[in-house]
Amino acid sequence: MSRRTVRWIVIATAASAMAVMIVFFFWPRPIEVDGAVVRQGPIADVVSDQGTARVRQAFVIAAPVSGRLERLPLEVGDRVEANQTVVASIRPAAPEFLDPRSRAQAEAAVQAARSALASSTAQRDRLAADATRTRDHLRRTSVLAEAGAVPVQDLEDARADAESASNALRAADADIQTRQANLASAQLALANPKAASTQAVNVMSPTSGLVTHLLQQSERTVLVGTPLVEVGNTSGLEAAIEFLSQDAVKIRPGQKADIYNWGGPADIPAEVRLVEPQGFTKISALGVEEQRTLVLLQFTGPPSSWEGLAPGYRVWGRVYLRECPSAILAPIGALVRDDGHWAVYRIEQGRARLRTIQVGTLSDTSAEVLNGINAGDTLIVYPSDQVRDGLRVLPRR
Repeated sequence: MSRRTVRWIVIATAASAMAVMIVFFFWPRPIEVDGAVVRQGPIADVVSDQGTARVRQAFVIAAPVSGRLERLPLEVGDRVEANQTVVASIRPAAPEFLDPRSRAQAEAAVQAARSALASSTAQRDRLAADATRTRDHLRRTSVLAEAGAVPVQDLEDARADAESASNALRAADADIQTRQANLASAQLALANPKAASTQAVNVMSPTSGLVTHLLQQSERTVLVGTPLVEVGNTSGLEAAIEFLSQDAVKIRPGQKADIYNWGGPADIPAEVRLVEPQGFTKISALGVEEQRTLVLLQFTGPPSSWEGLAPGYRVWGRVYLRECPSAILAPIGALVRDDGHWAVYRIEQGRARLRTIQVGTLSDTSAEVLNGINAGDTLIVYPSDQVRDGLRVLPRR
């Protein structure tokens, strides 16, 4: 073989090797991606928000009479028994101290009552003398009428005068009693405050339960109807959750619910008891006005499951709008938008294939896929902007 031929063979070999190297370095390599397998499992459509625990029925005990309330013998958390536990004692209020002007007016009223009593007594004495005179005149006229010395008309006049004088005397006696009562009333206005009665009225609890709030505690003067103590049965706890109004319209009484993030070891099973028909406006922490609705969740588990939870504690409530025990679940990070629809990149024979899907319920980690993919398919999770339909990909191990 000539040297010329050998040189061309070497050059051709080198050129081929260079071409192979160029193809090797510039040939598109598969992009490494994170993959996840589509699985089959349960999923639920839920709405959740925060609220507070409260007793379903709370009884506010009020003062049945006006008077001086003694310091309450109870503390929050004490247990009371119906018609047995004394929750408060009320004594008659002592008269108020009089300032110099009021005392002078009260003393003047006493003096006026005494003078009126003296006047009535003198009037009664005059009427008593008149009644005695008319009785004596009637007796003499009767004797003369029997002898025929006076006409019958004089006897009748004497009898009428005697009866009239007797009635006037009875009226004077009644007037004296009225004046005596007025004098006693005026004297009571000057009574010493320490002279008040010490008999107390004990207020019993109408129901059994725990003291949840003391509306009055220290000694003070109260009026009838003043709230004193709130008693509730903590075995009937429920949660009042403030849902956004757009979530509350989906909630119906009887739906399954639970209480979580309340500080206990496990969630508390519950159910929706009531969706209040009236919403209210609340300012969020960001200063945004929100329309919210109160949803009451009644605990359904044993009381031991919420041991330690008390009225007023902060809780989170979750209501299950819809549950599917066996759904096709795709990772929430695999979903992308394609022309206004949900889609995923499915790995098929080492290539990424864009597949449009129909999504049902969405949770924090998974999405229910109604059609488009099957359980066992491998999807690209969190695809980068380099991933496109038909691109060669290599799942990371």
